[in-house]
Amino acid sequence: MSEQSLSILPEFSVIKLSGQDAYSFLQGQVTCDVNKLKEQAFLPGCHCNAKGKMWSTFIALPQNDDILLLLTKESAEVSLAELNKYGVFAKVDITDDSDNWSVYGAASKELNTLASADYIIELTTEHVLALSSEAISDASQDNNSWWQREILSGRAHLFATTAGEYVPQMLNLQALDYISFNKGCYMGQEMVARMRYLGKNKRALYLAQTDQDLDITVGTDVALEINGNKRNIGKVIQSRAAKGKTVLQLVLPKDTELSEKIYLDAEQDIELSLLELPYALD
Repeated sequence: MSEQSLSILPEFSVIKLSGQDAYSFLQGQVTCDVNKLKEQAFLPGCHCNAKGKMWSTFIALPQNDDILLLLTKESAEVSLAELNKYGVFAKVDITDDSDNWSVYGAASKELNTLASADYIIELTTEHVLALSSEAISDASQDNNSWWQREILSGRAHLFATTAGEYVPQMLNLQALDYISFNKGCYMGQEMVARMRYLGKNKRALYLAQTDQDLDITVGTDVALEINGNKRNIGKVIQSRAAKGKTVLQLVLPKDTELSEKIYLDAEQDIELSLLELPYALD
């Protein structure tokens, strides 16, 4: 991270749920146990469709009796529409609250620069996410270093081209407490549980990097080389370039070895180095 790494993160949006059924309604829609939000400062989770594939990943925050969901702007569009589709049957208002908030990223050593923020989310020991109802001065528009740290933390975010494509375990989210397996029914719960208890999941999130500064589109194919031949086996989930290197998150077959020769697209000669995850998978 750079010495001055406080940056604004316009890639994020905020959805607000208010009304007497806000907690009970959301409990039936997402993978995390929303009731824990009454005791915790924040709570990560996923919003899935009926087949268990994610519309979005989010961080939930309590705001008095209301709930804020912090998620990427691209995934917020579909999540907001899907939540409102079912929200009409409950006493809950679900709105885009993004205009009332600014989202920032920083290195943990710069927490003092976020003193005025309403919420500070310590994602790792090295970087944080903050939500502020007031603008924070001196925040950089260049957020590439923060995004590289976020990618290397192994925490996945969804965008327009990846929403509705993956169940949570394909992005390792069970390892980061995005899923409660004890909370009861929610949208997509049957498929998410099947992935755990019946061993149906065959894919996982991997980290990779290349010593080139590349602008890589989310959804780009990733290829495996065997005996000089390449075949596409996965996709790019996230990518960010800064300071002469590009770091990526990939979805690959879960038995892929870190030593295997992985390339960006079977038609290109850009080799990727697979990296160790910062957490263990069960």
